[in-house]
Amino acid sequence: MKKYRFLLLLLVSFFLYVGCEENDIDLYNETPRLNFYYSNMDVYFVDTDYVKGHTEKEWMLRVNLQGDRLPEARNFCLKVQPNETYSLKANISFDEKYVFPMDSIYQIVTIKVHRPEALTVTSAYQADIYFDLDNPLHQFDPGREDREYLSMNVYYRIKRNDWNEWYWGKYADSKYFFMMDYFGATHDGIPTTQEAQKNLYDAYEEYKKSNPPLLDENGEEIVFKQVN
Repeated sequence: MKKYRFLLLLLVSFFLYVGCEENDIDLYNETPRLNFYYSNMDVYFVDTDYVKGHTEKEWMLRVNLQGDRLPEARNFCLKVQPNETYSLKANISFDEKYVFPMDSIYQIVTIKVHRPEALTVTSAYQADIYFDLDNPLHQFDPGREDREYLSMNVYYRIKRNDWNEWYWGKYADSKYFFMMDYFGATHDGIPTTQEAQKNLYDAYEEYKKSNPPLLDENGEEIVFKQVN
């Protein structure tokens, strides 16, 4: 009986060894592959971006090498893959190609994230970034399935938590846009003086002479305080 157990143990050990050898061959003879370091990222556009006229941001992504280090530099390409479940689609652009350096385990590259067309409240503009495997300039094979793409969420919000309602009245996005356009500054840079209140009131009255009134989120006209 002990003899049969010994033979069975030998057989099991043999198959385990062969299996490990096969896995080792698959693992160490793989072609170069890339994976995204993060699975998702959030980008925010805010009031300071509006005042400065920033309609896009340069954003950095980290890409990891899978396997041994490269003996020479290789090119890789990125793309946005359409996702029909996204009602708001982010606008992302890339360089024609990026270079992964030799003798390195990761590379940080820059992409361009464009400001959304409209303000966001809770929902984000979204995009899924993939490695462009079909691009002839891309020199890497597919990497890990759980790191094959990066989900990008892009927000555009200008509302401030420290809004000074005593000076400027009830908050509205349209009101704040008008104030930033008039003063060329964000909430922090607008002077809290009666002179500023009066100038803003007069500017809005002048604006309405040739434009329709501005409405708040409830469809009601915005109101600026009138001071003597």
